[in-house]
Amino acid sequence: MAIPSLRSLVARFLLNRLRTARSVARLAYRRHPHQPALIDRRGTLTYAQLQERVQRLQAWMQAQGVKKGDVVFTWLPETGEQYETRLATFENGTIFASFHKHLPADAALATIVRVKPTVFIHDPLLSAPILAAVREALPGLRMLALGADYEQALAQHAPAASTAEVHEDDMFALHMTSGTTGLPKSVGYSHRKYLDSVRLISRSIDFKPPAGGPDVNMLGLPLTGPGSGLVLPTLLAGAALVMPEDFRPTTLAGLIQKHRVSRAFLSPSAIIDLLDEPTLGEYDLSSLTHVPYGSEMMPAPKIAEAIHRFGPIFQQGYGCLEALPPVTWLLPHEHVDADGNPLGNEILSTVGRVMPGVEVVIRDDDFKPQPTGRMGLITVKTPVRFDGYWLDPEKSRETLRDGWVVMGDLGYYDAAGYLHVLGRSADRVARNGQLLNPREVEEVAHTHSAVKEACLVQHGPLAVLVLSLRRSWRTGHDWAALERDIAQYLAHKLPPALQPDDVRIVEEIPRSFLNKMLRREVRLMLEAAPPRAAAPATSPSTPSSVAP
Repeated sequence: MAIPSLRSLVARFLLNRLRTARSVARLAYRRHPHQPALIDRRGTLTYAQLQERVQRLQAWMQAQGVKKGDVVFTWLPETGEQYETRLATFENGTIFASFHKHLPADAALATIVRVKPTVFIHDPLLSAPILAAVREALPGLRMLALGADYEQALAQHAPAASTAEVHEDDMFALHMTSGTTGLPKSVGYSHRKYLDSVRLISRSIDFKPPAGGPDVNMLGLPLTGPGSGLVLPTLLAGAALVMPEDFRPTTLAGLIQKHRVSRAFLSPSAIIDLLDEPTLGEYDLSSLTHVPYGSEMMPAPKIAEAIHRFGPIFQQGYGCLEALPPVTWLLPHEHVDADGNPLGNEILSTVGRVMPGVEVVIRDDDFKPQPTGRMGLITVKTPVRFDGYWLDPEKSRETLRDGWVVMGDLGYYDAAGYLHVLGRSADRVARNGQLLNPREVEEVAHTHSAVKEACLVQHGPLAVLVLSLRRSWRTGHDWAALERDIAQYLAHKLPPALQPDDVRIVEEIPRSFLNKMLRREVRLMLEAAPPRAAAPATSPSTPSSVAP
């Protein structure tokens, strides 16, 4: 592990003294006034300019009678205004809550009515279907529309620091789950727990700035989602935050090159898209020194390919909204051997070792601990766990048992202490009286050079492996023949009990707004597809080529 830099040590010292998100933001404004703070579609704001806009927005809220502890709700695209609003709530002690732009309007309406915010800052293009219903349900709600209204509100109020007393045990944010399996659930976190999460990360990671240029962080995941975890580290480092309007590979590569991005927080799917982008070689991505990745499991063959392509700059943490990262961590040097070459799948398919101060126990269905090597439910006890879903005690009891967060994932420890996460228990697939963990099949499918993404799902009585193809394989190949070829390849690579009953190739595997595969949508695709006469043959033949 690299020796921490002086700047990194200073940041850790300051972090241990800071108690609220407001104190972090104010320190950044004071220490780095002339450095770039925010880069978005509007251009670049320095820390001084960002502070002025944040304090103008705070002054507008104050003029509306907003008080500490009120909820400020946003429904905005991935824009700097969302970041400004978040920092304004840090400043005045209000509680920040937000939806991603892709949330269905009916779910947004139901959650707004349930949360009862004092302020609603919204994009009219998103909110138009529900505005009348929101006004009827919450007649006292203060609203501010993105665009001319937002800019006018800032222009009409002089910048003013809040005089509200903000304490470390005050709630600072109300995080929403993704809502992909029903109405989004809400989790409230205090300033203390949010900062404790950053402190845990700082124990193992040296956020050393690049030697030859500015420290520039880029979101490759929505700020309304896991991307929010980059906010405090960015402020502490006095770094610039680049906010892409979309997460297409050419957008991300172009921004990395243009702004000399040093750290990019990416989803596994975003990394896979970059590897599959045929024009990637036209971009200069040499400024990248750290790429944390997370939000779902990363296929080991793809992270090995990324290391070959970009170098040993990748690191991942495991966690969730209910048990904030880091639960475990796999650092850059733990991805490679002494020569800098990627380690084998037995390490790269793991999420690393458990962080100091955190406990992870594998349990059976009766909640009894399991020995090393035995699969079971992953349960976590961490100082940065949630205290329950907001206004939902029944769901809270399901997820929080005797102080342990039931992650919903299945996994096991290996003899070296690495945690293997096999996926959601709800995603297991029944085949011949056994339950298969999709990841055990998907990891092997990713070693085939044609495969971009792989998703094993239940389709009636069958275990069906649905695949998308790398761009180089999409044209000039007979897909039906390729399905048979991949099925034969898997017959060589997998034991009989893990072999899928069928292999299907599709144009794209559906993803959520967090860039995660949507297994439910894949199942619906199969239900809507015309029936097949027969599954591909799986008799052994010559294996196909393997991805690097």
